Amino acid sequence: MKVVRQPIAELGIELERLESGPVTVTCVPDMANVAWPAQSIFGELSASDLERAEKDAPAGTVDAAGGTVRLSFNCYVIETPDYIAVIDGGIGDGKERPHRPAWHRRETLFLDTLKAIGIAAEDVDIVINTHLHADHVGWNTRREGETWRPTFPNARYVVSETELSHWTAVHAAQPDALHGAFADSVLPIIETVGFEAVASDAQVAVGLKLHPAPGHSPGMVAVALSTADGEVLFLADAIHHPLQLSDNDIVCEDPELARTTRLALLMQAVGGDVVLAPYHFPAPVFGRLKAEAASFRFVPLDIEATGHPQTTRRAECADQRRTKA
Repeated sequence: MKVVRQPIAELGIELERLESGPVTVTCVPDMANVAWPAQSIFGELSASDLERAEKDAPAGTVDAAGGTVRLSFNCYVIETPDYIAVIDGGIGDGKERPHRPAWHRRETLFLDTLKAIGIAAEDVDIVINTHLHADHVGWNTRREGETWRPTFPNARYVVSETELSHWTAVHAAQPDALHGAFADSVLPIIETVGFEAVASDAQVAVGLKLHPAPGHSPGMVAVALSTADGEVLFLADAIHHPLQLSDNDIVCEDPELARTTRLALLMQAVGGDVVLAPYHFPAPVFGRLKAEAASFRFVPLDIEATGHPQTTRRAECADQRRTKA
């Protein structure tokens, strides 16, 4: 596998693109490299913990004096000869999130970015929500007049049955749960195209399989993509930040289960030919895991010379998808 930079000149940005034969994975951040209060994620993290993390974590990702960590919110677009899939839906635009000012009534270039890499919303075949938290489902929907409609109208919206059942019950008791995201980003899917609620270990498509990853959310899943060069593992929120690689006790919700889940995924990754694609790590996002004594280290893949939109590759894949349709 190789990683190239894909410049989007008209938007003034660069994206990271992983390539393996006819398969590509492009990271499209819905929000990139923002300073986030560490205590809001890791409630039990002490000042001394943060100082230690600043020394161990990649440079610039922890600010102990400011009490913040650097996070991104990375959506991933998979293109294969069989399908186009989006892994997680980010924060979205125009959503009412008054208790999360950074997420409130946003206006971004997310859909423009997809168009710039050759993906129209109508082209997407599969959307996988690894879990239903507000920062993973926002682009499930977009506003049309006064109505929230599916952003990707031709896609199968996939979520684990456990996750959907849990948050449906929570929403019935607390309509404003998930910062209001259930109402504007989940319920409109249920009421229109519907979710494909599946087992937490389901095979979603050719080479695309779910793995149970409960803890941060009851029905959360990781997603594994098989390629000719190995596996790409999308970690969802099993790990939020590189600082957790050196200390497995730094957790958020359901600590014991979250620790168990994270360690199992990390052991899976370190033992094979696996490239990690974390949801919340700032760039560079594609990397392998290295075991070091009682901890792990994320080693980014080398990013090769700047690439360009793969128009020929994309056209060939599109032709194959049309033939199979």
